[in-house]
Amino acid sequence: MQIKPKEFLYVPNLLSLLRLLLILPIAYYIRFDTPFAHNMVIILVLIAASTDFLDGFFSRRLNQVTDLGQILDPLADKIDLGIGLILLVIYRDFPLPLAVYLIYRDILILILGAACAKKLGHPTPANFWGKLNTTIVSIAGILYLTGWAPLVAKIAIVASYGVILVSGISYALLGQKILFTNRWSKLIYWLVLFLLTLFVVLSTINYKFV
Repeated sequence: MQIKPKEFLYVPNLLSLLRLLLILPIAYYIRFDTPFAHNMVIILVLIAASTDFLDGFFSRRLNQVTDLGQILDPLADKIDLGIGLILLVIYRDFPLPLAVYLIYRDILILILGAACAKKLGHPTPANFWGKLNTTIVSIAGILYLTGWAPLVAKIAIVASYGVILVSGISYALLGQKILFTNRWSKLIYWLVLFLLTLFVVLSTINYKFV
C-alpha cells in the first residue's frame, strides 16, 4: 500500500476530507431543536452526501483512484455517521442500541479492513451494503431529528438495524475469505464474532430500540 503526500490534494480525496470536516457544523446545529437548525443539518448532510457521490465520480473520471482514497472515503462516512448518531442520542433521545450497533460494526470493519490491507497490500473498497447502510441510517437520523413522518422514521430505524446486520455480515464474509483458509481458523473466527456480537446486544437489552 502506497500513500503519497500529493494524493491529499487530489479532487476525490479533498471531497472526502471536506465530508469529514462537515461533521463540525453538523455537530453544532444538531444541538438546537429549532426549524433553522434542523434545516441547516439537512443542508449540511445533503452536501456531505453529494461529496460521497462526487468523490467516486471524480476518482474514475480523473483517473485518481488511490489507496488513500479507498481509506478516506469509508472512514469519513463512519466518523460522520458515528458522531452524528452519538449526538442524536445525547440531544434527541435517539435509540441508543442503533448507535451502539453501528459503531460496533464500524470498529470491526476497520479492524478487519486493516488486517486485509496488510495481507493484500492495498485497502479493500467499500461495498454496496456499506453504502446502503450509510444512506438508510442517515435518513433515519434526519427523520428522527426533524420529527417528520414519525411512522416512516420508525420504519427507517427498523430498516437501519437490518442493513447494519447485513452489511456487517458481508464484510465479515469478505474478511474470512481474505484472512482465513483453514477450517478451524474460520470456525474460531465466527465464534469470536458471534460472542462479541452477543455481548454487545445483551449490553443494550434494557434500552429502547425504536
